[in-house]
Amino acid sequence: MAEFYLGRDEFTHGTLVDGGCHAVALKDNRITISRFGIFSYYQISASHASGYRISAQPRPEIRLMFVSKGRDIRIGNEEEMKAFTAGESNCSLVAGGCTQDVAIHGDGTNELFMLIVGLSDIPPPIADSQPYLHDFLEAATCTWLLKGQNILLGIKKIAVIQQILHEKKPAYLQAAYMQLKLGELFVLFLEKADCFAGKGALVQLRPEELERIRKVRNMLHDNPAADYSLVGLAHAVGTNETSLKNNFKAVYGITVFGYLTSCRMERAKALLVKEKLKVALVAQEVGYKYASHFSGAFRKYFGCLPTKMLRVLVSVPAYLSSMAGPEVCTCLAVL
Repeated sequence: MAEFYLGRDEFTHGTLVDGGCHAVALKDNRITISRFGIFSYYQISASHASGYRISAQPRPEIRLMFVSKGRDIRIGNEEEMKAFTAGESNCSLVAGGCTQDVAIHGDGTNELFMLIVGLSDIPPPIADSQPYLHDFLEAATCTWLLKGQNILLGIKKIAVIQQILHEKKPAYLQAAYMQLKLGELFVLFLEKADCFAGKGALVQLRPEELERIRKVRNMLHDNPAADYSLVGLAHAVGTNETSLKNNFKAVYGITVFGYLTSCRMERAKALLVKEKLKVALVAQEVGYKYASHFSGAFRKYFGCLPTKMLRVLVSVPAYLSSMAGPEVCTCLAVL
């Protein structure tokens, strides 16, 4: 364990061999470190305030941060610590010889996935593709790709992270599968970053403005069934409709009600697939007064009616449906 756990809550991935995986339990917290091909990753699950340090590596690295749960997670070094809340992601360049700290300030469930690739392993077609990306990769010091604020984690990236953590293939295919999925996550993040850079959405918000946007996002995420209005949300966080609408889109790349719809639909899918609730009850649980309105929104979002998803699940053989996750079931329904 000493080669992974270097002291008081300090870890390294530098000694992992290809295909290697190491897990460390610390009280109620758990750190998993893995490597597949050119990619390494950390999965950090913590239920109380804690701090970790990733030891210095000899070469510069790109590290992508994806926070799926938590309220006040700070990542960086002594010069700059960036704050994350659930559903946010960003990318850092860590220069050779520099450590990186992860500070979890809030109790409750906190989950962080960190994807790492060496700077020298990034292919030239990617490195030279966009001016903003080229300048970032050429930086001589530790820095963040998206300096103004973080971007929305997104449903696709969440699904890929879940596949990385939980999908199991036959032993001879597992390493190849993991490399493909880690590469897919890397591409999905850069694709989203390109959208922000191309549209000039990365505006600089004052800390208090950014905090208001995060509060609205947390309200929608935690209680998607509530009846919201733009003016009500704006007043709840002390701003106006125009600022909320523009700043939310700038921070997360999606409208306020576009994000609310995604929260409702993902919640609805879980209720249908995992809890096997009837469509009318699911509609009420996610904030729709009429089941027909819910079914129309569900079809627009997933490409199939909720009743069709249920019919397909019923007809799937027991041995398959017992192993299939929500993502698999959704694909079966669409087919």
